[in-house]
Amino acid sequence: MSHACRVRETVLSFFAPPITADPEQSSAKLVWVVRLRWLALSAQLLSILPALEFGLLEPRMVPAFLGVIAVLAVVNVVTWGTLRRTGRGHQGYGLLLQLGADIGALSFLLAFTGGAWNPLVPILFVHAGIGALLLEGQQSLFFFALLIGCLLGLQMFSHIPPGLEGARVPATTLFPAQLLVALVFWILTAWLSRTLNALHQQFSLTRERQTRIDRLRAVGALAAGLSHEFATPLNTAQLKLSRLRRREELADDKDLATAAEALDRCGEVLRHMAGAPLRPEGLDLEVVEVGELAEQVCSGVSQDRQDVKLRLSVKGSSSKRALLPAVAFSQALINLIDNAVESAGPDEPVDVIVSSRPGRIEVSVCDRGGGWPAVVRSHLGQPFVTTKPDGVGLGLYFVHTLAEAVGAELHVEDRSDGGAIARISLPSVSPGTEPVR
Repeated sequence: MSHACRVRETVLSFFAPPITADPEQSSAKLVWVVRLRWLALSAQLLSILPALEFGLLEPRMVPAFLGVIAVLAVVNVVTWGTLRRTGRGHQGYGLLLQLGADIGALSFLLAFTGGAWNPLVPILFVHAGIGALLLEGQQSLFFFALLIGCLLGLQMFSHIPPGLEGARVPATTLFPAQLLVALVFWILTAWLSRTLNALHQQFSLTRERQTRIDRLRAVGALAAGLSHEFATPLNTAQLKLSRLRRREELADDKDLATAAEALDRCGEVLRHMAGAPLRPEGLDLEVVEVGELAEQVCSGVSQDRQDVKLRLSVKGSSSKRALLPAVAFSQALINLIDNAVESAGPDEPVDVIVSSRPGRIEVSVCDRGGGWPAVVRSHLGQPFVTTKPDGVGLGLYFVHTLAEAVGAELHVEDRSDGGAIARISLPSVSPGTEPVR
């Protein structure tokens, strides 16, 4: 490798950002500040000769000018070294202090070269945008107030070099204009920063939902594949066993009876898996009015099972919209209703309640049965957990899995006056949200 290539790699590695896992992104922000500061210091050094030539900087001010640049360069080297060594940025007010040091040093440099009347004063306005972009809340406001203080100080305590004599705008005109420009820079950048952060959060939420639904699709495809592959050999085994019992006249054989029961249970499990809400074709996300969907489900259940006493209550008049796979969620709600009916019996009413609170929609299925068994509570979300003699333990598992896939939560609890509650808490969406396919 040539010497020029080694020098180039050294320079590139020097400017390369450190690898960091900082969740607050303070390291990434500081890396940006370090880079911008190196560029600013280089520009200040290059401006010395032109400033001397045009009378904007007097020779006796050069040592002080270079001293401020040297101090800021030392700060930058220390900051860069800390990032390279620890991979983490300063916590708390560290970034505010860094930016404060920048505008303080820049104000000193401008004070030597004409202060508020220096043509390079707009660089301070750039810092107004940087502060609004990198800082948040009270820190951003404090930084803007500090910036205005620097502008005011440049009006009052600046050395006017010969090159600017006679070209000074009255301070009563200059300061309001500079204040207005700095305020516009800060407001626009703060608004843009908030907008970008909101879009980033929405994108992250959408990507997380899509990842969850992709996982659910994979589980659904696996369940459908297993059901299909095992159905034929299972049916063959059941048929052969039945023929064997008839041919050998072993209808009373307990071992064969146990084997037949085991095969029947396997068949029941496969039928549940094949008809579960994890079917890939039922997982297209769409914006759904949850109250209307619950009404359709309850109406369908009441028509199919006229002995069931089902009561629907949609609380509040506000919109209750969520991003859901409508078919799969309907099946999940039917599973909860079936569980409630089996627990309480057909003579007791089952209540389906749709309500909302800020950012969430809740669908509750309430019964008057014996409450949730301890084993179901402790193993919520696990398959094949049931206390029913003929149950397979997949209904509640699929509801839990579907809830997780769409960013919802399934809660089970006992009613204070007897019975059980299964509650799905869904994240609500704004009316303008589009479906995700």
